[in-house]
Amino acid sequence: MRPALAIWLAVFGFYLLTSSREVAWGDAHPMWEVAERIVAGEGIAIKTRWPEDIPLGRGGKIYGITPIGPPLMLVPGAAVNALAHRFAPTQERLVRPLATHLASAALGALTAMLFFLLLGELGIRARTASWCTAILALATTTWVYAHYPYSEILQLACFLGLFRATLRTANDPSRREALWLGAWAGMLFDTKYVFALAIIGAAIVVGWTLRARRDDLKRVIAWAALASAPFVILAFVYNYARWGSITATGYGPYLDAFFGGSIFDGAWGMLASPNKSAFLYSPPLVLAVLGAPAAFRAVPRLGLAMLALVVPTFLVYCTYRSWSGDYAWGPRFFVWMVPVLLVPMAWFIDSMGRWRRAFVAAIVGAGICIQLLGCALYWDHFIRLAITAKNQWLGNPNRSGSYIKDRGRGHCDSCFEDTYEITWTPAFQPIRGHWWLVKSLARDADSRTAQRDAPWRTYTSLDLDLEKDWGRTRLDWWVMVWWRDAPETQTLGIALLLVMLGGTGFGVLRWVRYHRASL
Repeated sequence: MRPALAIWLAVFGFYLLTSSREVAWGDAHPMWEVAERIVAGEGIAIKTRWPEDIPLGRGGKIYGITPIGPPLMLVPGAAVNALAHRFAPTQERLVRPLATHLASAALGALTAMLFFLLLGELGIRARTASWCTAILALATTTWVYAHYPYSEILQLACFLGLFRATLRTANDPSRREALWLGAWAGMLFDTKYVFALAIIGAAIVVGWTLRARRDDLKRVIAWAALASAPFVILAFVYNYARWGSITATGYGPYLDAFFGGSIFDGAWGMLASPNKSAFLYSPPLVLAVLGAPAAFRAVPRLGLAMLALVVPTFLVYCTYRSWSGDYAWGPRFFVWMVPVLLVPMAWFIDSMGRWRRAFVAAIVGAGICIQLLGCALYWDHFIRLAITAKNQWLGNPNRSGSYIKDRGRGHCDSCFEDTYEITWTPAFQPIRGHWWLVKSLARDADSRTAQRDAPWRTYTSLDLDLEKDWGRTRLDWWVMVWWRDAPETQTLGIALLLVMLGGTGFGVLRWVRYHRASL
């Protein structure tokens, strides 16, 4: 356990060190509002109506649409920010973004720790497990989603927790393991209700494995149900408090409009589209594919668990017309499964030769560079520029038949009409776009000068008017708050930077020590 704790500290420190300067935007904003209201003891009704056409809830009030898990994730950060607002209001401009991302960094670190423990339990050597954990933390979208306060990082951690608990319970149907299985299932359910499919998959894996051991199976069912009950009850109570029914989720008005898309389109998009393929945003998944045959031969139950827990939920997301999850970095609705799908990579890395090491190094290097670009900018900045450029170059689309109505805003959020260019069109490839935008900001270029090497310049010589969206662009690192935005917070900023460097350094040194000792 001690190496796992060192990993948690190192990754947590690193994720905080590279944290964002942005506050909660988009889907994260109502989650943060709910968290602030809970901390203040003011209930759960909020002021921001998001999505803008969300139905009003009980008492004609506005409520957050997500289940209870994501707002609870942000409660510790909201509490820290409330203390800063009360006792050090001049420092709130620095504290607020850091507090907003506190839970995301902690959950990203928890994911790394669970991943390391899972690999060890599957029989992978500690040294290989250590390398694979570093790859997960630095070269996959786990880093980017630990950079922002969206619910995906919570989904990712809880799904990995359930997956690990499923394998452990199937191997050891003790009361302790059954309790953990139920707890992880309950927590995952509270992150997003679609994961009920994964929970059913976990039950199938455990039930099938223990089918000949009826007494063990009954014990597991009883203890798992007991552990999951508080989380399920909490979800139902939250539903009732918002919508007046324990089964109302708030998503009802959107189901017909959003779902019903092509499974092929969604799967092809998330796996192989030129702009949103998961393999582009988490390149080590290639290593997992190569290691899968050896992994499934060594641990047959691993393949069964992936099939039962991952595939049903993935297929549902494939039918979601906005399968890309935009606005986002990479395919947002694929992020939750990345750590689990990455597990077979360990078998590939465990048998590396000279040429395989070079190949792995290239893949990992590419993954790190891609995550750096993802963290360097808040993803909305390039996406908005791409939409504006597309409309001026390729024409403003006819949105009259869109399943998401524009309601006079001139755009329809993540519908095909406004996002096809960032999902399918190479001229607006987001990774390339972030690289262009980072270079442009580094040389302080204006919107016209920057267009000289814009990604779409390969296809058109048009000079586009990007001024409105260009003014929003900025590098996304919390250090910029006290360096540029709020100089009055510089003393606290430097102190926090030193603490983060010290914590990260201590964790990394302990991790390296355990890594070297595991020869």
